[in-house]
Amino acid sequence: MRSTMRGLVWVVCIALLAAACGGGGDGQSEQAAAEEEATTAEAGGASTEGGDATAEAEPEVSDVTVTQAVASLAFLPVYVARAQGFYEERGLNVEQIVTQGGGPDLQALLAGDAEFNAGAGTYQINALREGQDVQNVYNYMNRSIINIVMSQQAADEAGVTEDSPLEEKLAALEGKTIGVTRPGSLTDATARFLVRQAGLDPDADTNIIGVGGGGAIVAALQQGQVDAIAISSPISEQAAQGDAIMLINNTKGVVQSIDPFMMENIYVRPDFAEQNPNTVAAFVEATREGTQWAIDHSAEEIADAIASDFADLDREVLVSSLENVKGALNEGGELTMEAVDNTLTMLGEDDIETERVFNLFTDDFVQ
Repeated sequence: MRSTMRGLVWVVCIALLAAACGGGGDGQSEQAAAEEEATTAEAGGASTEGGDATAEAEPEVSDVTVTQAVASLAFLPVYVARAQGFYEERGLNVEQIVTQGGGPDLQALLAGDAEFNAGAGTYQINALREGQDVQNVYNYMNRSIINIVMSQQAADEAGVTEDSPLEEKLAALEGKTIGVTRPGSLTDATARFLVRQAGLDPDADTNIIGVGGGGAIVAALQQGQVDAIAISSPISEQAAQGDAIMLINNTKGVVQSIDPFMMENIYVRPDFAEQNPNTVAAFVEATREGTQWAIDHSAEEIADAIASDFADLDREVLVSSLENVKGALNEGGELTMEAVDNTLTMLGEDDIETERVFNLFTDDFVQ
């Protein structure tokens, strides 16, 4: 801005000099032209310094809905942005809806029942397979935080602990009943991928069943309905506090073949983005501010900010979960080809090319 202001001073000085020398109407016209040019220069400088001018323009739609699969720290930037008023500052009234399992959250977007979806890349790929294009405008989490928690009894029978080598942990899944939120969800895809990593057949060598999210999946583990569960933070940490162990902590990046990963992204319909660019820019900018705020603040401070969204969760569990999840946040917000490739690998998807998924990402709103 300093260079812009110096230019502005020179323009105004030249205008005043011309007015003094020329006098009359011509001088006034030149001064008016100079002042107009100065105003334009100042506005241009402010736009450059503040980033994309679209992000600061008034949104075309102010009341918007964002869907998500479950109540989870996978959606931390959205929780933070809402709690800190970042959406409101940009003229948005955001309703955050949980669909209790991945899949329906994206379907709500496609059906026009929501303007935004915070979701995993696996669902975008599934939609692409069905001929439905969904635009990715912001990759805010690039590491999987779907973890595997196993009951202590099942772990003892398999002879594994939290400190066992990864190969032994994967082998311990053989013959086990594994609970996921629902068939076709990211938790389901993760469980199946990890079973395959052990050289096993998910359908023949394990029993993977949908038991719901949140408290339902924890209860299924505690009541012995399942031997292990696949679930994101902080539910995984909550489950591991009981008579269970954190068998595979993906939040720490222990499975390198899926790190980085298209864990969480902001999706929009292409037609909505084209018709409402200011709304999309405002939503992305506010969510990015939420991401950066979470990166810059301690787990204790974040827990204070989002406490009302996780009121039923023990604070110590919430804080420890936040410490884990902070490392999965993508500060830049851009998607990489490697993350796309790893996500396709998890799904065992050979028919869709990496470039095809990657090209559905636009960096227009994260510059």
